[in-house]
Amino acid sequence: MTKQHLWKRRSLLMAGLGLAGSSLVSIARQSSGDQTNNEPSQNAAPKTVDVRNQPLRLGWSAWSDAEVVSLMAAELIRSALNQPVERVMADIGIQYQSVARGDLDLMLMAWLPATHRDYWNRIRDQVLDLGPIYSGTLGWIVPDYVPNDAISSIRQLSDPALASQFDNRVQGIDPGSGLNQASLDALKRYRLNNMELVPSSSAAMAAVLAQAIEQERWLIATSWTPHWMFARFKLRFLEDPERVFGGTERIHALARLGLDQQVPDVTDFLSRFHLPSEDLDQLLLQAQTTSPDDAVTAYLANHPKRVEYWITGNL
Repeated sequence: MTKQHLWKRRSLLMAGLGLAGSSLVSIARQSSGDQTNNEPSQNAAPKTVDVRNQPLRLGWSAWSDAEVVSLMAAELIRSALNQPVERVMADIGIQYQSVARGDLDLMLMAWLPATHRDYWNRIRDQVLDLGPIYSGTLGWIVPDYVPNDAISSIRQLSDPALASQFDNRVQGIDPGSGLNQASLDALKRYRLNNMELVPSSSAAMAAVLAQAIEQERWLIATSWTPHWMFARFKLRFLEDPERVFGGTERIHALARLGLDQQVPDVTDFLSRFHLPSEDLDQLLLQAQTTSPDDAVTAYLANHPKRVEYWITGNL
C-alpha cells in the first residue's frame, strides 16, 4: 500500500469523525476541560474518579446489533452489579477516541482485526481490550432471487452491463463506518468504475433493501452478520476473492485505562459476556417484531444459567 493511499484512507476515516452526535461532544468538552486537541494523549493517565456514584458512559452506534448488545450489557451492569450506566450514541470513530481519552468508559463495537484496523492502531495502547463478545462477517449482499449464475462475485461487477442491472449503485451505511471504508476500497481494488457507493445509515440501508425485495428488484447492499435481515430475508454475500472485507471478525469490548481497578466486577463481567451468533440473529429479529427492550428482557429471562456465568463466573 503506497503512502498516498494510506493518507487518503486516513483522511476518509477522519472525515467520518465529524458525524458524532452532540451528546458525546458535550460530554467530551465537559470532561476534558481546556483540552482542545481531539487526539488522545499518548501519556494519558487513568482517571481516578469514584465511578460508583456516577453513571458509566457506554458508547454505542445506531446499528441493530449494537443497540441490542449495549442494552443487554447496560441492563446487567445496572441490575446485577448495582452500577449506574448511561448509553451514549456516537459515530464509531469518535467512540474509539473518546474511550482512549477517558470521555467514554466503555464501547462494545470494536470490529477486529480488519474492519476497524485503522481506528484500533491509533489507540490500541491507550485502552483495555476486554475480549470478544460475538463474531461477525461483513461484505456486499444480494437477495437470493438474484441468480447465482448471473453474479456470485464482486469482481463480476466490472462488467458495465451487469453493473447497470443494479443501477450502478451499492447501498451503503454510515460514512464513518469500517464497512463503508472497506466498500470504498473494494470499488478501487476491483476497478468498479461503473459503480457508486451510496452512504446512508444502517436503518436506511435495511429499508431500501426491504423495498427492493418487495418489488423483486436487483440490489447490492453493504451488510454484516449478525443482523435481523438474515433471519427475515433470504440473502447471500458476494464472494470477495481479494479479501477486502477480511474473514470472520470478532467484536470486542473496550474500556478506558483504569476502569478495571475502579469497577473490576464490571470489566470481569464484560470479559465473560459472549453471545452465540445464532442466538443473536434471532434476538435481533425479535427486537424488530417487538422492541429491543422487550427482546433483551425475554432473552435474559430465558437464559438464567448463562447470565449467572456472565455475572459471577460460576459455571
